[in-house]
Amino acid sequence: MSHSRKQIRSAIATILRTTPTAWLTSAVWETRIQSSRQTWPYLLVFAESEDSTNSNVNLAGIYDRVVNVSVVALLRLPGSGDTITIEDKMDTVAAEIETKLSKTTLTAALNKVKNLTLTSTAMDVIIEEDGIDHAELNMTWQVRYFTAEGLPEALI
Repeated sequence: MSHSRKQIRSAIATILRTTPTAWLTSAVWETRIQSSRQTWPYLLVFAESEDSTNSNVNLAGIYDRVVNVSVVALLRLPGSGDTITIEDKMDTVAAEIETKLSKTTLTAALNKVKNLTLTSTAMDVIIEEDGIDHAELNMTWQVRYFTAEGLPEALI
């Protein structure tokens, strides 16, 4: 079995692969490293950080965890030099991610997840000298769950 964070990442990636999509369903990767493949647009799903505390409300040895999961959409800029419509494309992708990824859909995939909250969205346009001009939409989600001490693979 894998760490609870991996299970959460995989569940989120699976949810984001459901059709229809503004990106290819095969182009949702569970990594923070941008692809060298020329498959645009695509999504990256990865755990950025996690906070945990000992839950004194429940039994001792129970960790209350909050993992920050990033969903990053990378969209290629139109070759025409059009930088205006990319704003609309980023908003379209954000709306689709927010529609698909909800507490309801995540708890259907992992019923032990306690909460899902969108905490921030950042949008940027990257003009590369040697690379591919693209836009990045970075959405950070907090996922709250519990594990027992010594059992990081088992959500409770």
